[in-house]
Amino acid sequence: ANALRSFLCKFAETGYLTRDLPAKEAFAKLRSIGMEAEQAMLKATHGVNTHKGAIFSLGLLCAVAGRIDPFDWSEDLLLNQCTAMTADVLDDFTGITKENARTEGERLFAAYGITGVRGQAKDGFPAVKNVGLPVFREGLKQGLSVNDAGCCTLLHLIAATDDTNLIRRSDRLTQLEVRQQVADLLTNAPYPALPVIEELDNQFIQKNLSPGGSADLLAMTYFLYSLT
Repeated sequence: ANALRSFLCKFAETGYLTRDLPAKEAFAKLRSIGMEAEQAMLKATHGVNTHKGAIFSLGLLCAVAGRIDPFDWSEDLLLNQCTAMTADVLDDFTGITKENARTEGERLFAAYGITGVRGQAKDGFPAVKNVGLPVFREGLKQGLSVNDAGCCTLLHLIAATDDTNLIRRSDRLTQLEVRQQVADLLTNAPYPALPVIEELDNQFIQKNLSPGGSADLLAMTYFLYSLT
């Protein structure tokens, strides 16, 4: 995470410096920074992909924040600008089949039509807008700490999305089962007590499951909450 701090600043600075360019042109300027950030991450982790999704999602949001006057910051404006900047982001999937897919994201798209974080960005991160932020704010309103409200928000995000990292760690069927398991838990208790969450965490650890995609959306929830 520390290896990425300077790059998140670069994303914001680039967003500011390209604020007069059309959104899609400004987005193109971010790609080289993202590639540099990935290399810094891999060097720090000795080759383990810990934050690739976060580099994309938080990097984009930092750039968007740089493009917009802070006095105008609002959830809708920031997320709508994400949509504008990534209007063509799914073009990379054009012509992708199970036979020619090279990356994990391409394979998931070819097999299940899952667009992952790219699809979220193109749609203005609906999981953050419609799930993350409302659930987090309601948790705080009920008196939960920032940490506990965030833990509960993470569960809601797992239940509401197709977490691609869960699929990578297991398979599509397991991810759907986990999603249903968490959804059932939330039906009975929308804001579960921490021991209940810790038990679920232990189950995930035993099965080597990591909801990294949902964690990235939680990070965006925290960041947007702080900005606005």
